[in-house]
Amino acid sequence: MKTYFAVTGVIKNKGKVLILKKAPDDRNYPNRWSFCSGFVKEFESAEENVLREIKEETGLKGKIIKKGTLFENNDKRLGRNWIVLPFLCSVDSRNVKLCHENTDYKWIDYKDIKNYKTVPGLQKDLKILGLA
Repeated sequence: MKTYFAVTGVIKNKGKVLILKKAPDDRNYPNRWSFCSGFVKEFESAEENVLREIKEETGLKGKIIKKGTLFENNDKRLGRNWIVLPFLCSVDSRNVKLCHENTDYKWIDYKDIKNYKTVPGLQKDLKILGLA
């Protein structure tokens, strides 16, 4: 099983969190809802990585509020093991400009995440950040 390192940005604005719907051609979880996330690049800090991913995927400028702790998420279906570092971030605007990686977005109450077909680990992101 291959292991990948990723960061996740749980983006908050006015009491809501942003979820993004992955494109139908996404290689891991097509058409699933997720938080803003990305693979950690060599020589880029996790903090720089999450803020860059937020800018690339949403067009928004994020600010880190809280850094979570690493957790492991095994996806036997894909044969992948994810090591994830979640961050709670805030933005000043809800004017999202999606990139090609996502097809839709919603600002929701974090408690409503269970109503969406999501990528694995979103509940764990929320729990680690003290939101669930």
